[in-house]
Amino acid sequence: MKRMLLAVLLLAGAALFAEAAPDLERFFAAATFAEVPPDTEILSEKVENGVRITELKFNGGVIEGKPTRIYAWYTRPDKAGKVPAVLNIHGAGLQVLKPNLNYPANGFACLSIDWAGPAKERKVPRTPPYSEFESNGNMADALSGKWTLRGVKRDGIRYGVIFARRGLEFLRSRPEVDKDHIFTAGASAGAHLSLLLVGLEPGIKASVVKYGTGYIRDLPGFFGGYFGPVSLCSKAEQDEWLSCYDPQYLIKNCKSKVLLLSGTDDIFFWMPVVLKTWREIPGWKRLLIRPNDCYQLVGDEPISVRFFRDAVSGTLDGWPLPDAPTLKIADGKLLFSAKIASAKPLKSVSLVYKVMPLPFQFKGVAKYPWKIVEMTQAAGEWVVELPDFNHETEQLVAYVYAGDTEGGFASSDTLEYPAWPRWRGLPGADRQVAAETPQGNVFAGRGEFETKSGFNFTGNSTVDAGGEHARTGKGAAYVFGGDSNLIAVGVPGVAGQKFLLRGWFRSVDPAGGSARLQINWKESKPFKYDLSTPKISGEYTQLKLEGVIPPGTTGGLVIITSPGSGMYLDDLEYYVTNP
Repeated sequence: MKRMLLAVLLLAGAALFAEAAPDLERFFAAATFAEVPPDTEILSEKVENGVRITELKFNGGVIEGKPTRIYAWYTRPDKAGKVPAVLNIHGAGLQVLKPNLNYPANGFACLSIDWAGPAKERKVPRTPPYSEFESNGNMADALSGKWTLRGVKRDGIRYGVIFARRGLEFLRSRPEVDKDHIFTAGASAGAHLSLLLVGLEPGIKASVVKYGTGYIRDLPGFFGGYFGPVSLCSKAEQDEWLSCYDPQYLIKNCKSKVLLLSGTDDIFFWMPVVLKTWREIPGWKRLLIRPNDCYQLVGDEPISVRFFRDAVSGTLDGWPLPDAPTLKIADGKLLFSAKIASAKPLKSVSLVYKVMPLPFQFKGVAKYPWKIVEMTQAAGEWVVELPDFNHETEQLVAYVYAGDTEGGFASSDTLEYPAWPRWRGLPGADRQVAAETPQGNVFAGRGEFETKSGFNFTGNSTVDAGGEHARTGKGAAYVFGGDSNLIAVGVPGVAGQKFLLRGWFRSVDPAGGSARLQINWKESKPFKYDLSTPKISGEYTQLKLEGVIPPGTTGGLVIITSPGSGMYLDDLEYYVTNP
C-alpha cells in the first residue's frame, strides 16, 4: 500500500513538473568564452574606405549534444580607440549573409551572425559558407497530414538566440569594443529574436526591434502571420511552443532601452500585437509605427544609427514622446489634440488615421489606406480637425506621428473610436455591423427543386425532374444513404433571432423511413447546431426545424439527408424572424 501511494505521489510530481513553465535562462543558455573558447577562424579580411571587414567562424557551443560553428562578418572602423558595437540579427529566409557597412561608416563596430544554417529543407538549399548546426528549419509543418511542431528543443529560433548570445560574448571579448555600449538590431524574425534576447541579456544598452512582436496569442483574432504554422497546431502544442518562444515571458526582465519599429500594414507581425508588446515593455521605450508600411525599413536606415548615437551620448531622453491623441466631437467635427515632449525642435507632427466600414482591417486595403494629416500647435498642444463619420457602421483608429529636426521619430499609442476592446485584447464584444433580418423565404423558388441551382448536391443525391415524385411542379430533391448522398446550403443568421426551416418530405420506402435536418451555426463558440431526425411516411408530410440563432454567429450550413433508400423533399423554405 505504501509503495502504491509513493508511486502515485511520484507520478503526480512528475505531472506537475511537466506542466511547469520552462527555465528559459537554461533553455537558451550560452557558454561564455572563458567556458568555451571561440576557436575563431579568419576566412578573409580586408580594409575598404576606412572599414576593416573580417569574415570568420567561431565556436557556437554544443547544443543538444552536437557541436556548432557560427559564420559571421565583423566590420569596424579601421582606427585606434574604443568604439560602440552593434549585434546585427537577420530575418527569416536568408540566402547570403553580407557584411554590414552602414554601422562602421557611422563609427560602430558590427557583428552580423548567420542563424539560418544550411537550410537543407528549402527547395534551393543554401551554399557555403554558413553556420554549421542541425535544427528544424520550420516551427511546424503538415508533412504528416496535420500541422504539428517540429520539436521545440531543435527549433531554429533556439539556435538563433544561443548564437546571438555567443555573438554578444564575441563583442565583449574584443579589445576595441566599448563594453558599456553594446546594442542589438534585428528585423522581422530577427526582431522576434531581439525581443527574446533583451530579456536574457541585461547588459544590452539599447535595442532597435524592427517588425517583431511578443504576446503572440494574447489578442483574440490576431494570432497568425509569421506565427501562422504554430496557430494551426493543437492547443497543447501551441502552449508548449509559446512557453519557450513568446517574448512575453522574458520582456519583464528587459533592462535595455528599446525602439520598437513597425508598419501599419505588416503582414507578418500584426499591428495590434505590436502595440500590445510595446505597452508591456518595462522601462525606457519608444514606439514607431510607420503608416502604410510593410517591411520598408528591414535593411539599412538612418533611424537606428541616430538611436544608437543618442544612446552613446546619453541624449535618448530627448527623443520625441507623443501622447495618444484625445478626441472631442462637436458640430459634426472630430477635434483631435495631443501633447508631445521633445528636447529638440519638432520638424513634423501628423495625425495618422483610418476610418473604414466594419469589420476594420489594419493591413493594406487599397480603398482604405491610412491617411496622414498635418497637426498644428495651439496653446501647448498639437491639434487637427476632421469631419465626423458614421459611428454605427464605421471604425476609427488614429495615432500621432512626430519627427524632430535631427531624424528622431516616434509614434503614440492608438485611439480607437468607438471603443474597440478586441484591438487591445480586452474583454468585450467585438464591433460588428448590425445584421439586417432577411425578408421572406430566403430560398425563394430554389426550394421547389426544379433544378439543382442554389444547393450543393453530394455523391449521387440529385433532382428528379420527371414529375412523378414532386409535390408541386415537376422537380423534387432525392437524398439517400446518410452522409454519402446529401444536400447542403448556406443560410444567413442573425444572432438572437428566430429561424424556421420547413419543407415537405416523403420516404422512398412506402413503409416509411426517417429524415435528418441539421443546421451547423458558423463561428458559434462553443460550436452549436440544431438537429431533428423525425420519422416520415410514404406520403408527403411537412417537417419543421426551428429555434433561436445562437450568439456570435452570422449564418449557418443546412444539411439534409436520409438513411437507407432515402427520401424526396420539395418546397423547402427558410425564414429568419424577430423573436
